[in-house]
Amino acid sequence: MYRFTVVNNKADHRPVVLFFCLLSVLLGLYLSSFFSIIICVILNGIAAWWVWQKIMAIHPVNGVIILEPKSVRFESGRFKIQGKITAKTLILTNAVWLHIKGFNQHHWLIISANGVDEQSYARLKRAALIAINGEEESK
Repeated sequence: MYRFTVVNNKADHRPVVLFFCLLSVLLGLYLSSFFSIIICVILNGIAAWWVWQKIMAIHPVNGVIILEPKSVRFESGRFKIQGKITAKTLILTNAVWLHIKGFNQHHWLIISANGVDEQSYARLKRAALIAINGEEESK
């Protein structure tokens, strides 16, 4: 069992902003009227805000992670998650997107590299890789 604290786990908003800005520009190039371009930009702004709210819901600012041999637990002031790490987990350069299968639900949890110390982040990535490779080998 390994326990570590997540502190100041800030989400990176740049990819979301970049995606929706590029989408607005590309759609704006193909629209002919000024009114349709304005509607496109407004709808993309609303969609970006909605996506950002969803990302913030699964990206806690602080909490405690407990890694056990076959399961993971996360506890914070807002929610408690317990279950197994699934093969849908994504390991990116600056973040680990954990897909956790609970007893009756699936949860996403994003842990950024800047929210934990280097050793804990390495152990989290290792646990995610073991879970991913273990499920792929069993198929």
